[in-house]
Amino acid sequence: MIKSAIIALVAVAAMGSVAAPAFADNDMGNSNSNHADGNYLDTDAVLARLHEQGVNATSVEHWGTLVRAFVIQSDGTKVSQLFTPDTLKPVAL
Repeated sequence: MIKSAIIALVAVAAMGSVAAPAFADNDMGNSNSNHADGNYLDTDAVLARLHEQGVNATSVEHWGTLVRAFVIQSDGTKVSQLFTPDTLKPVAL
């Protein structure tokens, strides 16, 4: 009985480790993402455009109808800033 339970636990653990990658965040390591409304965001291109504008962004994502960038300030702090998706102009709320 104990031997059967151990075998069953090992089998379940093995299946869990095989299935785990299927639940990984789809954007991990992927430079592009799709927004829930179907809009596509090429994060590499957006980061490059922000860098060209002098914005020290480390990552970007959809934020409603805007683009949210995580930006390292000159003092080393990291802040979230919003930009329009088409022109990447800063948005103040």
